[in-house]
Amino acid sequence: MKIFTHGASVSRAFLAAPTALINALAVLALVASPTFADDGDDHPPMKQHKDSDAPFLKPAEAVAKMSIPEGFEVSVFASEPDIAEPIAFCFDDRGRLWVAENFNYQTRRQHTDEPVSRIQILEDTDGDGVFDKKKTFTDRLTFTSGLACGFGGVFVGSPPNLTFIPDADGDDVPDGPPEPLLDGWGIQDRHETLNSFIWGPDGWLYGCHGVFTQSHVGKPGDGDAERQFIDGGIWRYHPTRKTFEIFARGLSNPWGFDFDDHGQGFATCCVIPHLFHVVQGGVYHKQSKPHVNPYVYDDIKTIRDHTHLSAHGGARFYLADAFPEQYRDRLFMCNIHEHAVLTDVMVPKGSSFIGQHGDDFLPTNDLAWVGFSVEIGPEGGVYLLDWHDQDVCGNAVKFPNSGRIYRVMPKGAKAIARPNLRALSDAQLVDLQAHSNDWYVRQARTLLQFRAASGELNASAVHAQLNDLFRTAATSPKRLRALWALQVTGGLNAERLQSLLDHEDEHIRSWAIQFLCDGSSANAFQDASTVETSPVGRAVLDRFAAMAKTDDSQIVRLYLASAVQRLPFADRWPILAGLASHAEDVDDNNLPRMYWFGLEPMTPGHPREALKLAVGGKIPFLQESVARRLTTGTAPANTVSAVQSQATRDRLIQTVAAGFRVQNPGLDGVVRHQAFRNESAVQTHPKDRETPCVLQTRSVDVPKGKKTTLRLRVSHHPHGDWQLRVLADGKVVADQIVSSKTVGEDEWLDVSVDLSGFAGRRIDLDVENRANGWSNEWAYWNGVEIVKE
Repeated sequence: MKIFTHGASVSRAFLAAPTALINALAVLALVASPTFADDGDDHPPMKQHKDSDAPFLKPAEAVAKMSIPEGFEVSVFASEPDIAEPIAFCFDDRGRLWVAENFNYQTRRQHTDEPVSRIQILEDTDGDGVFDKKKTFTDRLTFTSGLACGFGGVFVGSPPNLTFIPDADGDDVPDGPPEPLLDGWGIQDRHETLNSFIWGPDGWLYGCHGVFTQSHVGKPGDGDAERQFIDGGIWRYHPTRKTFEIFARGLSNPWGFDFDDHGQGFATCCVIPHLFHVVQGGVYHKQSKPHVNPYVYDDIKTIRDHTHLSAHGGARFYLADAFPEQYRDRLFMCNIHEHAVLTDVMVPKGSSFIGQHGDDFLPTNDLAWVGFSVEIGPEGGVYLLDWHDQDVCGNAVKFPNSGRIYRVMPKGAKAIARPNLRALSDAQLVDLQAHSNDWYVRQARTLLQFRAASGELNASAVHAQLNDLFRTAATSPKRLRALWALQVTGGLNAERLQSLLDHEDEHIRSWAIQFLCDGSSANAFQDASTVETSPVGRAVLDRFAAMAKTDDSQIVRLYLASAVQRLPFADRWPILAGLASHAEDVDDNNLPRMYWFGLEPMTPGHPREALKLAVGGKIPFLQESVARRLTTGTAPANTVSAVQSQATRDRLIQTVAAGFRVQNPGLDGVVRHQAFRNESAVQTHPKDRETPCVLQTRSVDVPKGKKTTLRLRVSHHPHGDWQLRVLADGKVVADQIVSSKTVGEDEWLDVSVDLSGFAGRRIDLDVENRANGWSNEWAYWNGVEIVKE
């Protein structure tokens, strides 16, 4: 992410340069791209890296380097000088691309405060894959990080605010200054604030948030008690109810989130495993930082069955109609370190999925290609946002004022008539719910929701038409489209939703559960101990309890587990008891943990009831977690070390360092990661600047006549480094820095320390995780062993 080094005024003059050259290059790329098939040569090495000496390729040259799959072509939709510093983009209901350009970004720790960032509207009037019409919507923003069109304007992330810029008459001129909707968004890490906005099928605006930024979000003027803390996860905001919620916690720096054909959410991530199935109220594998709730015990893990290099940007399911059929339902994502567009395939398993690799769809073969985001267009094209820089992690700016948007389409595809959905009637928008390209479905649904909220919808006619669509739909996704549109336009009352709890389609039953509880005054991550009013009546609660016990769908049980977290404590017990009775859920990726997340906050205040429920159920994880929780006091929020016993710390470190104990763990305590940079790892941190965290083992016999070696496999935090020291009987025998400069291509460092000089002696070993400047000095240990050969 970059800023022009000679100042905003020069930058803006540069960006206003004539467009003839870039348009010519873009057209050249489009015409020539069929000849750019991969010849197998000149591919850069695939490795983890933060920086490179990649040459600056002109847009057409960049396309020429790409390994474009057979039958496809790539056009340069836009590039410098017409756009620069593109951080986010989205389509409006007229098929135009809105691009947020962030001219305030300097490094991950620095930005400027001048109002120089902007939003541009790019239009491709002839459908050739190259924009030919441009408008500047606003150029007075500061640090834009995300945007979404809808509701007569555009929602914009500009920390500390989520704002709305109105344009009710649609003339592409703001009706006034940005209106703050929420504030308190942090910006400690400029890569990891609110981003990746997307309208959910339920009418909420969803977004991502990274783990190394801390936000206390609320409405302007809210006090501390009214705000919600997030330092990693997925959030959502309702545009008419003006409600903010944390949807899920954990992850790392997610910069991609989308919904599949059944409305299931999926996030792509960096550093930790790349792919997660995200459900309401879920707590997920979290990079480095402890969970806000220290009593999670076991978070929800990745669904991937394969590995990519670290760092992914963007996520969009291909639910359009231009690509060959095998690509439908695949998740498209950018891989920043592989400099490629990848696809994954979701295979259902229980309440969740297995994320299998589809293909390395589009290697770009350009180390300066930094894919941040993906969109699917009205013609079915895949659009790719390339931040474009040698420094792929944003720690320096090498290519100021660069950035590209590419479009991928099948060869020979005919241009479509440019859409103008806002000009359609209500009935025509409903008809679009059956369109073969989900772009039309989503845009039309948002327009229907806006018209309903504005009192401009012929509600009775629309609801009748949607109900007909619901009854006649031949597939579950088509039924869901009708259901979602009914919900966002006010066409589903409690009575109707209750009747849908008996529907034969498990996805309809599931969404009826979510919608019945959607108006709860509490969400999964707020204190519900004082909530007394249920969002549903007794009849629905009784039906939930019966479904928890007898419904054979694990998907339905997953939605019930999410709903439980929105209910008063008194209403949760019978539902959780039913859920806990299913032995077939023991190995499900979601269900045992989701059941615990609903039970945990009640356990300290209701120990007897919690123990009875767990013992009477068939989920060992619940039994273990209740017992563990009952023996633990209450720790401050967002701490781990306060609740970790020495035995727990030693147990965790011994998963990678048999025979060692851990002393003086600092920030976050000792944390086990199932996967960190594609390896299992245990994380530690120094106690303070002067006091290292130490892995100790006592009385190690070093035999004569053999070579004795201490072998370590270690890594560092993406934003820091640390000093590794090894002491034998107090003598320093190894001392080095573990950083991006010392690790290998896989970002792990293998260290061998020869202990043969102590042959015939019994020694004490101390392996230190020491501070080195006191900035993100987490150590990651994959293996520590003593080898005698």
